[in-house]
Amino acid sequence: MEFFKDNLDLIRKKDDILYEKLLELDIDDKNYTIIETKNRKYTLKVRDYDGIKETVTFLHSKYNPEREAANFAKMQFDKKSRINIIYGFGLGYHIEKILEILDIDDILYVVDLNLEVFKIALKLNNLRHILSDKRLKLIISDDEKWVAKKFKNLLSDENKFVIYPPSIKTIPNKYSYFKFLMEDWNMKKSITGKWVELLRDNFEKNKKIVCENIGVLFNSYKNKPIIIVSAGPSLNKNKHLLKKIKGKAFIFSVGSALKPLLKVGVKPDMFCIIDPSPITYKQIEGFEDLDIPLVFLNTASAYTVSKYKGPKYVAVNRSSEREKPEYLIDMGGSVATAVMDMAIKFGGNPIVFIGQDLAFTNGEHHADGNMYGEEEKVKSLPNMRKIRGQNGEILDTTLGLLSFKYWIENKIKDNPHIEFINATEGGAYIEGCKHMKLQEFIDKYIK
Repeated sequence: MEFFKDNLDLIRKKDDILYEKLLELDIDDKNYTIIETKNRKYTLKVRDYDGIKETVTFLHSKYNPEREAANFAKMQFDKKSRINIIYGFGLGYHIEKILEILDIDDILYVVDLNLEVFKIALKLNNLRHILSDKRLKLIISDDEKWVAKKFKNLLSDENKFVIYPPSIKTIPNKYSYFKFLMEDWNMKKSITGKWVELLRDNFEKNKKIVCENIGVLFNSYKNKPIIIVSAGPSLNKNKHLLKKIKGKAFIFSVGSALKPLLKVGVKPDMFCIIDPSPITYKQIEGFEDLDIPLVFLNTASAYTVSKYKGPKYVAVNRSSEREKPEYLIDMGGSVATAVMDMAIKFGGNPIVFIGQDLAFTNGEHHADGNMYGEEEKVKSLPNMRKIRGQNGEILDTTLGLLSFKYWIENKIKDNPHIEFINATEGGAYIEGCKHMKLQEFIDKYIK
């Protein structure tokens, strides 16, 4: 710990504001435990309590943090990118190994919001060779807006961005949205790679289908109420009420809500499928000959699309694949977000959500139970998070569902001329929506 003064002097040369903040910072020792590793280095045990549960994270290996760091750097970095960005300084082991890989003219930006962990690193390790490296640029601060602005300006297809996963766990809870963005990006990166071949195969098969682009219907339902029907557990409470408004509002269903609606005698005006997996065939199995128009993303399951014999429209979300960019949709990552974007482009107003729980209401996955053979009650998942419900209750959700909630809320902010109503009657509280029961919406808005 005798290295602290030397490390601080080097910080002062790079960032005098950071230097002053570190001098004034008091570390909350109850959240951090310094542990000597088997090879006589250090790791950090980090305790986090979000008001609901406590988690413990080890920032580096308890055995050989240098070897772990070398493996991480080798797997994540190469000499192809001139500008490299990493979230998470940790105790500096992986930063040193990354700099060893990069060329002399490359740059490494390190982003971090946890000043306490950074100060501990400066006390524990001699970081002179890292901090004096001209290739190292620090974006380390407790000013979330400043960090987010700097970070956003660096993101591009040419620059390489990597997350040091344990550092996500050390992001202070007051920066919950930034923490979510890091976790969500990390999750989506692994999912995208997994589906590349299947998406490509679906695209090649689906482009042979002769049908119109959904863009031909944009602005066709101006100022008409559009009901977006998702398949969350709360759909069971009010789906039968949709029979009252058939023909008076446009009922736009996600594929997984199709059967629950038909089961109670509700025939939607349109339904949508975007998932690339053939398991989506379960959504239409036994109902392949309906006259309800299907909207399918051009990378959706080609097997499911080919099985459906009713009218079809294709949706596209990449400008390179169609001549008319005005027909593109903003997918948002889920079928419900894709339907929301189409409802906006249709000209709908108000736009009403039902079955949009965005959480495991009553511990359940979907309306009508186990749609894909999963357990009817949700078990604890590694990516489980907590979220505020409509009535102030705390509900379980996942990173994926949380990302859809934030996307929906941002879309609402971008369209202040449209009235959005959440008539889900359960699930997460959606910022920007009026929350009311479906019957109340019918009484007030449907003539």
